[in-house]
Amino acid sequence: VWWPRSLTPLPGVLKPPPARTKRVTFEDEVVPLGRPLGRVPPAADGEKAGAGSVGPGLAPQPYAVPDYVVKYPAIRSPRQREGYKGVFQDQLAEYTELLGEVRATRRRLGELESGWQDSAFLGKQQRCEYLKKKLTHIKARIQEYDRDARDSTV
Repeated sequence: VWWPRSLTPLPGVLKPPPARTKRVTFEDEVVPLGRPLGRVPPAADGEKAGAGSVGPGLAPQPYAVPDYVVKYPAIRSPRQREGYKGVFQDQLAEYTELLGEVRATRRRLGELESGWQDSAFLGKQQRCEYLKKKLTHIKARIQEYDRDARDSTV
């Protein structure tokens, strides 16, 4: 069997993957049954689907809104702010851990000059990107609430 040099395993370099950590799922990450996200509502009675839109093949693709944008609207009370802060703190720890693992794997892949990535790594990388965007959104909501609260007292 012929192996390209970049894919030849180096003896003693590859290590078994670390034990998989337990992932905590928060209530806000569970999609209720029968409520798919990002769906376009059906046309009203007597109305053609897509009526008033551009011709077939030219219609814009629907934009899927991330779940956290819907689940974390603008903060309206100090209690809601504390809830957001709790979710942020909990998931910041998971994000930090995942980011470290993803960076370490990228470094190892670069050292081996290999384009090979396993599915567990890709899953971690996608989860890391999701958490980064979610945490950024929640942090912005908290800062917005704090700014509005500060402005209303002036």
